[in-house]
Amino acid sequence: MTNAGAIFAEVYKRYFGDVYKFVYRRIRNKEIAEDITQDVFCAAWNDIDKFLKHPEPKGWLIVTAKNKLRELYRKMAHEAPETLKEIPEPAAEEADYGEIELDLTAFRIISREEWKLIKDYYLVGIKITELAEKYETTPNNMRVKLCRLKAKLRKKIDR
Repeated sequence: MTNAGAIFAEVYKRYFGDVYKFVYRRIRNKEIAEDITQDVFCAAWNDIDKFLKHPEPKGWLIVTAKNKLRELYRKMAHEAPETLKEIPEPAAEEADYGEIELDLTAFRIISREEWKLIKDYYLVGIKITELAEKYETTPNNMRVKLCRLKAKLRKKIDR
C-alpha cells in the first residue's frame, strides 16, 4: 500500500462514523446515508492529492457531505411531482412511510415551497445567508420566516 493509501485508510477509519452520523441526522435513511458517505470518501480518494494537503480533513469531508446532500435534494426537488395526486403509491418493501407521512402532513399545513425551505435549512443544512440570497430577501427576514413556519408546523402537529 502506498503512503497516500495508508494515510487515506487511517482517515477513513477515523472519520467514517462522523461523516455517516452527519449525513444520517439530515436524511434519516440508513441506506442513502451509507451511499452518500461512501460517495464522500470516493470524492476524497479521486482527489487524493488535494485532500491529503487540506489542513482539516474532517472539515473537507463534512463540506463534501453537505454538497452531496444538496445535490440529492436538488435532484429530488427537480423530480418531485407537482401535486399530491401525482405521488405514486410506493411498494410496501421500499416505502419509507414515515417520510411520506411527514411530507403529506406538512403539505396540509404549509405550501410545497415553504416545506422545501424548511427541509433546505433543517435537513440539508443550507445557511440562512444562502437561503436569503436564493429567495431574494435579507438574512433577518429569512430567520423570521423560518421561525414562523416552524411555529406554524409545531402548532398544527402538536394538536
